[in-house]
Amino acid sequence: MNRPLVALACATETWDGVPHAAVRHAYIAALEQVADCTVVLLPGTGALPPEVLGRFDGLVLGGHESNVAPDRYAGAPCRGPFDPGRDTLALTAIPAAVTAGLPLLGICRGLQEINVAYGGTLRDLGTAAHREDLSLPRDEQYLPAHEVRISPGGTLHRLLDGADRARVNSLHGQAVDRLAPGLRAEATAPDGVVEALSVPGAPAFALGVQWHPEWYAATDPVSRPVFEAFGAAAARRVDRRELMTTGGGRR
Repeated sequence: MNRPLVALACATETWDGVPHAAVRHAYIAALEQVADCTVVLLPGTGALPPEVLGRFDGLVLGGHESNVAPDRYAGAPCRGPFDPGRDTLALTAIPAAVTAGLPLLGICRGLQEINVAYGGTLRDLGTAAHREDLSLPRDEQYLPAHEVRISPGGTLHRLLDGADRARVNSLHGQAVDRLAPGLRAEATAPDGVVEALSVPGAPAFALGVQWHPEWYAATDPVSRPVFEAFGAAAARRVDRRELMTTGGGRR
């Protein structure tokens, strides 16, 4: 049985004047331990050739302190920092991955990237309503902070066994402004912020969440099903690839 190989997008951070490809280990741990996938890190240095993207069984775009540059969606000036290479990687890879049938999971910045990739816009929230309390220890900053209302009949509704509400953490300064044409809002906060979205008609799993499910992925009742569903979709892609190349399948 071959374990799914999934690509996890990095951001670029500069330390001591030297650019580094950066991603928090919590994403890797959640993908390895809960989604049961093997992870390859993609540096955010520009567009990924389609033949390289096709070698993977899934694509994950996690959060970061940087924001999508407003010129990517014809938006008003907003606060940085920005990461042009990550923007290019994400905005080209997202539609290519969906078209190719790769499972897609976007988290925080990743949800915003999905929206921009399909023609939506973002806004700066401008308040502390969806920000973490920096006076708390890091583990407590990632605890559930507010409720979301889950849209009936959608991907998230199914993953959470028909629940119409859930509690999630909240650590973001930007959010969806105009939802991209063709995307579906899967959950919203009490103030109307889109907290989850999906790509209807995608041939495989394609979900973005505004919160951070990676932090307590193994134990949180909302987070774990997200990673398990992504992992199951990636495993199905492995099966299809094996059938095409060897005539066999997962036993």
